[in-house]
Amino acid sequence: MLTGIRGAISVERDSKEEIEEAVSELLKSIFERNKIEVSKIASIIFSVTPDIKSYNPATAAREKLNLDATPLMCLSEAIFDNSLEMIIRVLILYNADETFKVNHVYLKRAQSLRPDISKINSVGGAE
Repeated sequence: MLTGIRGAISVERDSKEEIEEAVSELLKSIFERNKIEVSKIASIIFSVTPDIKSYNPATAAREKLNLDATPLMCLSEAIFDNSLEMIIRVLILYNADETFKVNHVYLKRAQSLRPDISKINSVGGAE
């Protein structure tokens, strides 16, 4: 069964180092909370707000988390009034069994994108 796992994280500066750190933090958190087996990932799609230009999150994931065998893609997020700035979003397409329970992960300022999910996932001090 193919399922989608969502997540997002904010960065404070548009720099290679901060993007690498944020992508690592976000994906490690998603992988841990969902007990992800990398071999079961069909693909990962990132999107970034237009103010993130210095480094591609897909490249950061490939290099920092050794995802060279995983199809990765990065897109520019659509621009809407009052949207949060400096946000990296991710959609992981994952081959799971029918008992799999998805745990979406929203970190830092991105928690405000989905406060309902962030509150559920932060029980026990996860964030």
